[in-house]
Amino acid sequence: MQRGYTFLTIIFVLFLVNLSLMVAIPVWETQIKRNLEKEAIFRGTRIVEAIGRYIKKHPGKLPKNLDELVKEKLLRRKWRDPLSKGNWYLVMLPQVPNPDFVYLVKEEEAGEFPRPALIGVAPRATGEAVISYEGHTQYEDWLFIIKFTDKKLRKKYWKK
Repeated sequence: MQRGYTFLTIIFVLFLVNLSLMVAIPVWETQIKRNLEKEAIFRGTRIVEAIGRYIKKHPGKLPKNLDELVKEKLLRRKWRDPLSKGNWYLVMLPQVPNPDFVYLVKEEEAGEFPRPALIGVAPRATGEAVISYEGHTQYEDWLFIIKFTDKKLRKKYWKK
């Protein structure tokens, strides 16, 4: 008789453990996703800051790719996109500057882009974000780009 109660107790404990895991796993997944998003925002803004330092170091010139920023020691290393666990999209200026239009180029195809002019990066991931970046909750809308607030820079790159 004692063996039956022990067996039922073990079954009940396993049921409780299983139930608690069913509740905890979605919370963990959300927390992991939130941390990856925060890391993507951190890395994206650091890349943009490196582009800004490049522009100050080389007036009138934009970097061609992330490797150029690393070579110039403006970035410690070439960070990967934490959301897609791969390379970033590079945000490039079009050949005819237009403030309402940019190109998203796969990092590995940047060498084929005519007259590359890197102004930022974007994640390759798609879908709904847990946190928002500049009011956007879709990864497709996240663009980490240099803001041309300096009037001289704006005149140089956004000629009308």
